[in-house]
Amino acid sequence: MSGFLEKDNSIHFPHFTVLKASAGSGKTYALTRRIVLFLLSEKIPQNSLRNILAITFSNNAAKEMKERTLDWLKEIHFGNPNKIAELVEMTSQPAEVMKNKAAEIINEILENYTDFQIKTIDSFMTTVFKASAIDFGYNPDFEILMDNSFLMAYAFNLFLRNVKEGST
Repeated sequence: MSGFLEKDNSIHFPHFTVLKASAGSGKTYALTRRIVLFLLSEKIPQNSLRNILAITFSNNAAKEMKERTLDWLKEIHFGNPNKIAELVEMTSQPAEVMKNKAAEIINEILENYTDFQIKTIDSFMTTVFKASAIDFGYNPDFEILMDNSFLMAYAFNLFLRNVKEGST
């Protein structure tokens, strides 16, 4: 994961990062640190909360990333030396500035929670579809229903094609 570290003066929006690794390898930690870096840096242009989007697969992962981001910001604000030292490596600003900025960002997140865009791929795609519904001729108040009965029937029929008479 150390290759994921970049100094804040080398990052510009739009900035896309795909992080793919096995379970337990530190993806959530690395992404959370990156989000906090984006939010705290004075060197990254257009780094406001509403310009950051993180997409993950599960609701639990999205919830955990939000909680960890807020925890990081609280730890910075209250002066956790380990968290501050880690971010000082990546930013070009003093610890005291980061502490004050962390408090501002926590307040911003709490006041504008809908701008805190850490979502599942499903919820992100639903947002995109709803925003485009009128252009596609649909009512934007549609609801996505997951009915897997067709898929299950199709899979079962594929399975039955391979069953031979007399097999157990």
